[in-house]
Amino acid sequence: MFNQSLEAIFHQHDQLLQGYQQYWQFSPFQQHALPWDNKPLLARLQALSPQDIEAFEQQPEQAVLHFSEHFPELSTCLAEWQLAPNHAAKMKTPFWLTNGIKGRKAEQIQAFSEQLQGENLAVLEWCAGKGHLGRLISFHHQLPVTSLEWQATLCDSGEQQAKQLNLPQQFHHCDVLEPQAQRYLQSQQHAVALHACGELHLQLLHLAAQHKPQKLSICPCCYHLINDTHYSPLSDIAQQTKLRLSKADLRLAVAQSVTSGQRVQTLRQRELHWRLSYQCLREELTQHSHYQALPSIAKQWFSKDAKFKDFVEWACQQHKIIAPTELDEQRYLEKGQQRHLLVRRLELVQQLFRPIMERWLLLDRCLFLQQQGYQVGLVELFPFKTSPRNVLIQAQLG
Repeated sequence: MFNQSLEAIFHQHDQLLQGYQQYWQFSPFQQHALPWDNKPLLARLQALSPQDIEAFEQQPEQAVLHFSEHFPELSTCLAEWQLAPNHAAKMKTPFWLTNGIKGRKAEQIQAFSEQLQGENLAVLEWCAGKGHLGRLISFHHQLPVTSLEWQATLCDSGEQQAKQLNLPQQFHHCDVLEPQAQRYLQSQQHAVALHACGELHLQLLHLAAQHKPQKLSICPCCYHLINDTHYSPLSDIAQQTKLRLSKADLRLAVAQSVTSGQRVQTLRQRELHWRLSYQCLREELTQHSHYQALPSIAKQWFSKDAKFKDFVEWACQQHKIIAPTELDEQRYLEKGQQRHLLVRRLELVQQLFRPIMERWLLLDRCLFLQQQGYQVGLVELFPFKTSPRNVLIQAQLG
């Protein structure tokens, strides 16, 4: 997979994150100006038009090239990362087996199942949902599948479908974070997890270290969804790092998503603009410049017929402050527009380090499994456009 050892690659990523820490470990929404004492970089950022920024947001690899003279090690590190492509043979799947599964999800479980060709171990499906992945694996490979899911209704739905198809797939209503989950792990078993969020796939890794299933195939997701305020590295090597990663830092690893449609992008940008415009108003009303987040809200609040004044009244209610009776909407929208442009410039730099952060986390998991006696590899399971979380960790006891 790599010319270097996993340890060497991890150290390369760790040193890069430490060396450029000031450029990624901050909150763009808390800033009132570009925060770095780097005049050439600031000049380059200030020269970017909103159209330039949008183009780089859509093509991150071009952003890396544009800023390569400011972060030369970054370009080298990104270029050297070469994952094994998914060369698994295509398998036929009848249309009725994936009925009701959205297109991208169907592509993901298809690619995952194809990786198990030649498998003869019983399969444990971790965080199964309705068991779409387990059902396809059982159908493709004629293997018994045990599916664990904490929502009883999803277990019932998956169990019903498995019976209709006469597949050896059994569901267990189980919270995988509770001690009872470990009783389902066995040595002669292949444990699989597709997009199990943060704490959920970490739990599988910790239990695997104890119970040693023969194989693991894990496609991690949502690294920031952990119980603690800060990340606890898994491997001995990562535990020696000077980095201290908060949930906000971990969120950077999954900050990039598949490009949405124009309508969704427009709504998102208007929402950010309005939230920052309100922030400018809140700072004046409270005399506090610290950014204060607002809860999530339905996207209809930012449709073309929506009114900024209504949003301001809602936001003031959330923060328990009195909304002004006379609101100079244009003034605050203009101030918010400038703040929005600043945030996008800051995020453009921060996003350069997104893949480095994600790889650091992936490598920590791989190194941890190596410590437990597993042989570990990484595969690009499906194209980025299918899902940005497209890296599969494959581990097998030596």
